[in-house]
Amino acid sequence: MSRRDARRHAFNLIFQFPFFQNVGAEALAEARACYFESLDMGDIPDLEKLTRPSKKDADYLDRAVWGVLDKQAELDGVIENFLRDWDINRINKVDLALIRLSIYEMLREPDVPLGVAVNEAVELAKEYGTDESPAFINGVLGSISREIKLKGRDKIG
Repeated sequence: MSRRDARRHAFNLIFQFPFFQNVGAEALAEARACYFESLDMGDIPDLEKLTRPSKKDADYLDRAVWGVLDKQAELDGVIENFLRDWDINRINKVDLALIRLSIYEMLREPDVPLGVAVNEAVELAKEYGTDESPAFINGVLGSISREIKLKGRDKIG
């Protein structure tokens, strides 16, 4: 499995967060198990070519999913700081999940280059978002990436 596939799995799990009323460790573990069970059974056609993550990618997947959940308020604060004449509540849920995941990677995964985090979010937006999603996500994440390059990962937020 590639990091790209692990990122796709992470996005799918992160996308599910808003649909759970009580997202705790137990609920997330259950969602993860159901997700992979559905994948194994071929119930998720777009993902049927993906496999379960290997050890290294499973570690990344878990860090990303838990990191986004744990740091969601911080990530949303970053998003709000970079939105121009836009409210975070107006962002569609696919775009928001992709932006959160990418910002998490930019801030918390130093082995992921900033450009890769942005580009991967844009590529996933082309598959799962609206026609406007790639440009919107690229604009928001591009601004955040430039700010990180200027100030450093620990100065954003």
